[in-house]
Amino acid sequence: MFRVLLIIIVLVVGYDAVMHQGAYTREAWNSIVRLTQSSVEGARELGERARE
Repeated sequence: MFRVLLIIIVLVVGYDAVMHQGAYTREAWNSIVRLTQSSVEGARELGERARE
């Protein structure tokens, strides 16, 4: 099952790369990065408040 899911992901990313120059993949990656940065900043602020 995991192999099938992996093959589907590779096909979708490959299709995006060929047909859309990777626009959707880039946008998804940027969304993940923004979410991660937001989480890190929130944890940092929480840590600073806990020290005060």
